[in-house]
Amino acid sequence: MKVGLIRVDGKFPNLALMKLSSWHKKRGDDVVLIDFSDMDLDRIYASNVFIGGPGYDLKAKLPDEIEHCKPDYDLFATDFSIGFTSRGCIRNCKFCIVRAKEGHIREHADLEEFVDDRYEKVILMDNSFLASPKWKEKLQKIIDKKWKVNFSQGLDLRLVNDENAQLLSKVKSYDWRFKKRRLHFAWDSMKDEKKIIEGLDIILKYIPPHQIMVYVLIGFDTTLEQDLYRINKLIKIGVKPFVMRYNNKRDPILRHLSRWINQRFYEVCSWDEYLAKKMLKRTQRQ
Repeated sequence: MKVGLIRVDGKFPNLALMKLSSWHKKRGDDVVLIDFSDMDLDRIYASNVFIGGPGYDLKAKLPDEIEHCKPDYDLFATDFSIGFTSRGCIRNCKFCIVRAKEGHIREHADLEEFVDDRYEKVILMDNSFLASPKWKEKLQKIIDKKWKVNFSQGLDLRLVNDENAQLLSKVKSYDWRFKKRRLHFAWDSMKDEKKIIEGLDIILKYIPPHQIMVYVLIGFDTTLEQDLYRINKLIKIGVKPFVMRYNNKRDPILRHLSRWINQRFYEVCSWDEYLAKKMLKRTQRQ
């Protein structure tokens, strides 16, 4: 059988397609990545991550026999492994669909199931890695194997304690390009300020602040003043904020705010200065 795989959105390697490719190749099928003009095929799979949410169907998932295949890393010529050790989450945040799609946190796969021995780099897609009952065992294995790891979905600062912070300090954590040492966390809500700061105080005893990046959700249930408060507090602490705009809030001010932070313009000018320049340019265009 000749099988076509279509990556509908994004440039990042599509994990579902890599597993489908692996499953079909083991059965002797020819597998190709195609564009929409290549239709001389017996079967076509398409997978998308961001358009309309996680694919077209919130509950869609691969059959277990495919889900637990080692991904076909040759499909996208990657130099890293990628996968989930756990699925679901202990939280049920209103802005997030993980609980609706995956349910409460549960173990999903051993690291060896998807880690390719050819690579020293691993991207972990777990939604709440530190909430896994096996977090300690997994971190120790990562340390022992000397893997470089990216916790792509961020870690929960509300779950940080001295024990896991010490182990995290021994992990070679990187950004997703594996260019810079980076450990990702998140501050989504004002009500969590106390726990977020307590978690940062602990992690900063073991990891230097310039290696810490905190995702900041804006435009969901916070005001601009609250967004700026969280951002400025993180900057004052010395960690790097990264703004995540809530999808349904199409506010030009929030777009400017995200650019001011994510492009690191805050290092050379204040928010008021940056916004004034943007508003002046907008007036001049009109």
